[in-house]
Amino acid sequence: MMSVKDQANALNNSATRPNAKENATHLLKDVKNAVETIEVQDRKALYLLKCEDCEYIIQGKPIKISIESCKNLTIKVEGKVLTGTVDIWKSESINLDFDRSVSVFQLDSIQTITIKMPEAEYFGSMIWAGVDNITLNLGDETHSLSYSHLQTRNPALRPDTDQFKTTIVDSSLKTEAIVRMDNGYPMTRAEESSLQASEKKKDEVLRGAPKADDE
Repeated sequence: MMSVKDQANALNNSATRPNAKENATHLLKDVKNAVETIEVQDRKALYLLKCEDCEYIIQGKPIKISIESCKNLTIKVEGKVLTGTVDIWKSESINLDFDRSVSVFQLDSIQTITIKMPEAEYFGSMIWAGVDNITLNLGDETHSLSYSHLQTRNPALRPDTDQFKTTIVDSSLKTEAIVRMDNGYPMTRAEESSLQASEKKKDEVLRGAPKADDE
């Protein structure tokens, strides 16, 4: 029987892979009941699809990590995620342990996820929707979040459309609703107000600057 590592190598090296995007991906698909250490080549993205009851130690420097439709998955990431991006969606019972910082977690439609990081400073931000039972272990502090809890305070929330952004502000975890800018960039109301104030100040400075003819 081919090992999980050999399956991954076969997928990565297959001549039938249709495009460059797939050739740049270390893919683990339909794997069950595996306990493996995976070495991800630099400049490859790690993509786990429909994996169940698996435990992985990830070494190397993946560009990013994507997890889709997985269940009972435990991953310890020992290397640096080069873009600092981790995407997870349509999954259940996910446990992640990082040795290095992550800039942004993007979570969607997940039932139960635990994210562990050595220090709160390693945590950048988390954009999420439709996720229940989030546990953030940041150093010695543990934080719990849940979409269903937010819905009890605002029943009009929809898990398929309403997103939230969780960040650390003044040493405290803060979760705010997201609005989308015209260019699609996700931003909270506070960030939008700060940006507008900054742009207004810049505009006032520019309008107050002397014209070349007046010099």
